[in-house]
Amino acid sequence: MLITTSRKPSVRTRSLCKLISRFIAGRCITRGKMGMKELLEFADGGPLIIIGEYHGNPGELSFYDENGKLLFSIRFTDWYSEEADSYWFPGAEPALSGQGEIADAFESFFQFKRVESDKIDQLPPNSTLIVIREEYIDFIGSGKSLFKLNLRGFKKY
Repeated sequence: MLITTSRKPSVRTRSLCKLISRFIAGRCITRGKMGMKELLEFADGGPLIIIGEYHGNPGELSFYDENGKLLFSIRFTDWYSEEADSYWFPGAEPALSGQGEIADAFESFFQFKRVESDKIDQLPPNSTLIVIREEYIDFIGSGKSLFKLNLRGFKKY
C-alpha cells in the first residue's frame, strides 16, 4: 500500500503521511510532480492513498484502487498526535473497530480484521487499532491514542 501527499505538501502533511504509513505498515513517498500513472507504478499493483491539503494543512484522504479509480474520500479538519513520536510501530496490520459507512469502507479497502467494541480489551497488549466513530477516527497503539482525525465529511464514489 502506498501513501502519498499532494504535489507541494506542507510539513504537517508530510508528517501525517509518515505517521499513517508507519501505522498501517505501508510505504510513504512525497509526490512531487508525479501524475496518477507514476503513482500507480510506485504502488506496485496495490491500492493508493493521497493526502490532500486545505489552506496548507492536511484535510482530505482519498482512497484509490490498484487501477486508479477513486473509491471514497474522507475530509477532516484537524489531526493531532499525542504519543506517536515515542511509539514503536510493530509493523503488523492494525485491527479495525466501528460501525457505519466509513468503517465498512475502511474494512473493504484495507482488509483489516474487524473487532467489535466489546472485544477490544481482548487484543494483545502491543496491538494497533483504528477506531472509527461518527466524529473522528482514532489511531491507537498499545491502548493509547497516538493520533486522531476529526471528521468533516465522507464521500463514496
